[in-house]
Formats: sequence, C-alpha cells, structure tokens
Amino acid sequence: MGVEITKKDVTWSYVAKLFQIGSGLVTLPLILRLLTKEEVGMNYLMLTVSSIVGLMDFGFSPQFGRNFTYVNSGARRLCREGVEEERGGSIDWHLLSVLISTARFVYRRLSVLALIVMLTFGTGYIWYLTEGFTNVNNSLYIWILYSFSTYFNIYFSYYSSLLTGSGMIRESSQAAILSKSAYLVLCTLFLLLGWGLFAVVAANFIAPFVQRYVSYRAYFKPELKARLAEQTVTREDIRETFSVIWFNAKKLGINFIGAYAVNKMGMFIIGFFLPLATIGSYGLLTQLTTIVTGIANTMFVTYLPKVSNCRVTGDRPMLKRTISFSMVVGQIIMLAGALGIIFVAPYLLELIKSQTMLPSRLICVLYLVIVALELNHSEFASVISTENKIPYVVPSLVSGGVIVLLTFIALKFTTLGLLGVVLVQGIVQAAYNNWRWPLWVFRELDMSISEFYGTGFDSIIKTVSGLWKSMLRNA
Repeated sequence: MGVEITKKDVTWSYVAKLFQIGSGLVTLPLILRLLTKEEVGMNYLMLTVSSIVGLMDFGFSPQFGRNFTYVNSGARRLCREGVEEERGGSIDWHLLSVLISTARFVYRRLSVLALIVMLTFGTGYIWYLTEGFTNVNNSLYIWILYSFSTYFNIYFSYYSSLLTGSGMIRESSQAAILSKSAYLVLCTLFLLLGWGLFAVVAANFIAPFVQRYVSYRAYFKPELKARLAEQTVTREDIRETFSVIWFNAKKLGINFIGAYAVNKMGMFIIGFFLPLATIGSYGLLTQLTTIVTGIANTMFVTYLPKVSNCRVTGDRPMLKRTISFSMVVGQIIMLAGALGIIFVAPYLLELIKSQTMLPSRLICVLYLVIVALELNHSEFASVISTENKIPYVVPSLVSGGVIVLLTFIALKFTTLGLLGVVLVQGIVQAAYNNWRWPLWVFRELDMSISEFYGTGFDSIIKTVSGLWKSMLRNA
C-alpha cells in the first residue's frame, strides 16, 4: 500500500486553488467597491486575529497529515522522530483508527480554546481599534459571528489532513471547491443585498459546514467505516499516540509562532499605529500576495505526501525529482504572479473604482521579493520535516521575535511606516532562514543548485511534452 499522486490529483489541486482564487477575485471587487475603507480595514484585522488563534493548531495539522501518510504507506508504528521503514503492504487498521480518534480528540479541544480566546482577547482588540465598536456598523455582531466561524473552521480542519495524508488529493480538492462555491454565491448575494461586512462574515460562517459534509462522505465509505468499527480504541491508545504526535507538533507549533511573527505580526502591530485605511491598503497587498503564493505552492503541497512516501520507501532518486519539479514550477508561477501584482493590479483597482488601493510600487516590489524568498525556504523546511525532524524551531522563533521588536521600533520611533515594516522582515530573514534550509536539503541529498534546477526544468519539459502528445493523440 502506498500513496500515489496522479495527474488527476494535480489537476484537481489546481482547480481547487483556482476556485479559491476565483471566489476571492469575484467577491474582492464587490468588497472593495461596496465596503468603506474602515470596513475593509476591520476585515483584515479580523483575519489577523483569527490567524493568531490559528496558531493553536500548534503543528498538529502537518504532523497528523504526515502520520496518515505513514500509516497508508504500510507503517506498523508511529515514531517520535525519524521514519520507520515500511514493514507490510497493507494498512494497519487499528493504527489508523487510533490516529483518527486522536485527531478528533485534539481538534475538539483546540476549537473550544480558540473560541474562548476570540471572545475575550480578540473582542478587546477589535473594540479598541474600532473605537468601541462605533466606526463600523454592527461591528460587535459581526465580530461574534466571525468568532464562531473560526471555531468551526478549526474544529473541522483535521479532515484536510486526513484526506491529503491518505493520498485523496482529488477528494480534498473537491470538498474545498464546493465550500468555496458556497462562499462565493452567498457572499455575492449578501453583499448585493446591502449587508456590508456582515455579508462576508455570514458566508464565511456557512462554508466550513459544506466542506466538512463533503469530506466526511468522501473518506468514510461504508467499507472503511466497517473496518474501523471492528477496532477498539482505548484512552491509553489515544494518550500514547498523542504523545508521539505532540513530540514534533510542539516543535512545529513553536516554529509556526515564529513564522507568524515573521509574516503576520506586522499587520497586528500596525493596527496600533496606522489608520484603518492604511491597514486596508497593506492588507490588500498581503491578500493578493497570498493568492499568488497559494497558487505557487499548490504543486509542492500536492506532491508533499509523495515526498513523505519516498522517505518511508527510501527512494532517493524519486525524492529529488519530486522536490525539484514541484518547487521549480512554483517559482515560475510566483514570478508571473508578482509581475501581475506590480504592473496589472493597480489598473484593475482603478477600473473597478475601488475605495482601497495598493501601497506604493516600491513597497509592493520589496514585499513580493521578500515573500518569494520566504516561500522558497519554507518549502525546503517542509522537505526536512518529512523526515520527521524539525531543526528550524529556534531560528524561526528567534527571527520572529526580532522582527516583532524591530517592527515596533520602526513604527514607534521612525517615520518609515509600511516601508519600515517590510524592510525589517526582509533583512531579518535574509540573515539566516532564506539560505540555511535550502542549503540543508542540498547537503542532505547531495544535490547542487544546478542539479536542482536542471532536474526541475527537465521534468517540466517532459511533463509538458507528454501532455502535448496526449492532446495530439486525442485530437
């Protein structure tokens, strides 16, 4: 038994990503045109708070995903560190049942904790920045509904790890497509009805239920449910499995805190120093960039279960090819998307008569270069983690802490504004993380930069050639 990534899986991954982007691109013009600058600013601040709460996942999602892959690849036990080579050709159904039960156990508790933090700390933050919930209509009710939508998003999130870790990329993508479709339809309808920011939040509340329903139906087929029903899972089983998962999840969680400080904390801090209109402008840049990085990262994420599978089976040549191909494709997409944001996006915003515009071109260029470098080193770090080793925890945490401190200093004691926020992030990351983790992987795999790009471009050419020949045969 193994995890295979087919052309259909790749296709569905990109279709899902395009739907995600499509929903954003369809609703974004309406949001920018129909919502005030203050509402746009509050929207990005809510996203910032929910992303802080999302840190409570604390590395469980990728850890569960990798371990689902290990189980589906024939592993007979889960290791705290390293990977046990495959011992059998079939799934250990008891181990799978225990792992699913442990995931449910964890996410029930994480979602409750997240809701408590949103309704306490989050409420205080939004109250302060909206001047006591006064400068945005119905802001208190909007925030409460958004808090509960975050609760359900976290509670249902283990389904994504379950599907992708089991190699069910197509099914996971279809669930995401239907969820985004529901969001698109509802958000558009509610905006046109004049609901303002409440429209966005209401649609965001309903969408997770669609994804959960489709994911459950896709994975828990009658024959699988029958297999799992035969297994007896004890509290001791869950405790032991949680101990294994937690060993590296806590490391990933600390790393996520560092990564958040690097990429998101600036938005949180600027809320105390800059007006909502400026926050909205910077938030728009980060949103568009997130769309581009999401597309660029899709191929790598799609093939990540294959990378984990190669670790289990010891297939180093396939490991090299998979990494090179998926990452080089992403880099090409990132370059194209960055050029689009710099040269095309400003004209489109004017065309739709957006009330919110992008920051200066200088800030946009610097930010996009920084994000591209961070995407590159984060993918290499993910490759390292597929070996069930997390060496980048301390560097990530230190980098995040330094960025938070210097961002505060730049905003408090200089007049650089957004430029200072962007420069701080870029300089700190270039000092270590941007080069350390790519170098680590190259040394581990005995791979040069020229081999990396040569293998990547060669695989792209062969893939395109194969698709072209297939199209000609079917024509």
